[in-house]
Amino acid sequence: MSHHHHAARCAAPLLASWLWIAGAAMAQVSVSQPDAELLARAERFTVGDYCRVARSVLASAPIMTRLEADSVIVRVSSATICDPLLSSFSLRALFGGTHAPLAAVARLHPQGTAESRTRVFDAMSEFRSTVQSPEMIDTVAKFLGADTNLMLIRVTSTVQSLLTTAARDGALERLARYERKLGPTSARLNGLEVLLNYGAQRWVPAFRAHPLRGPSPLEVVASYTPGYVTSAAGRVQPVSAAEFGLRRYLFGPKFGQSGWRGLIQPSYWSAGVVAASDRNGALVGPWEGRTRAGGFLSWGSLKVAYVPHRRGAFLITRQFQAIPFVF
Repeated sequence: MSHHHHAARCAAPLLASWLWIAGAAMAQVSVSQPDAELLARAERFTVGDYCRVARSVLASAPIMTRLEADSVIVRVSSATICDPLLSSFSLRALFGGTHAPLAAVARLHPQGTAESRTRVFDAMSEFRSTVQSPEMIDTVAKFLGADTNLMLIRVTSTVQSLLTTAARDGALERLARYERKLGPTSARLNGLEVLLNYGAQRWVPAFRAHPLRGPSPLEVVASYTPGYVTSAAGRVQPVSAAEFGLRRYLFGPKFGQSGWRGLIQPSYWSAGVVAASDRNGALVGPWEGRTRAGGFLSWGSLKVAYVPHRRGAFLITRQFQAIPFVF
């Protein structure tokens, strides 16, 4: 059996395992939940409940008169909140924290406008800030009645707490993603990669940070890697190669581990094109002799490459940087 066939038989299961792990990792997502008491209230109240208290305010002539010009805000906000499609949604479901209600799945109330659905959170905030303002609290309590006013306070405060919690969790999630991409478990970049990625995040849409999601998970790979090894002529030999491709960071909560756990749940994976000389040896330039091209795939710091038509087609390494900003 040739050394090429022996290397291929040894490396193929490892490559297949890494491909499977990388595919499974893409399904991981991060979920942040507010406290249990808030969740219970958000599950109990529906958008329809919010709509009913809003209409109770609209039906009170003394309240609407006292609102004066702000009564327009209350009318417009109420119309948006009372979207028939959303009426059966619990407040928790409205924020994506649980499943959609049966009535929505059955399409019992498909009418309504897409514009109102995109503004429902703004409408709820506007309604609460107007009706529950210091100038209006006593008037609303007086003319709504104790039970309806209590429902108004509970429903509107629940939505406001959910909005505050979502904003807080979103900010913490964005910071966590920056730490994952730029922190201690991220890949070390060489000088060229630093410049390429700094420019990419400013001018290339796919690499730009998002105001809600934080940093892009993508990173450019353009490196010289002298740490590969291969099996050729019956012995392990060093190989140096140039790599060009993309690295994708895994932002799920289970990833970004250090130590041995980082081999299973790392911070990133990467793939791209690899070029190597047909000569084996440490610090051999990929342009020396005849250059061969192939592909590489990494799962965290573990990396495998395949370069056909050379002595030792399968290359394996663990990513590291011996000289900062160089290789």
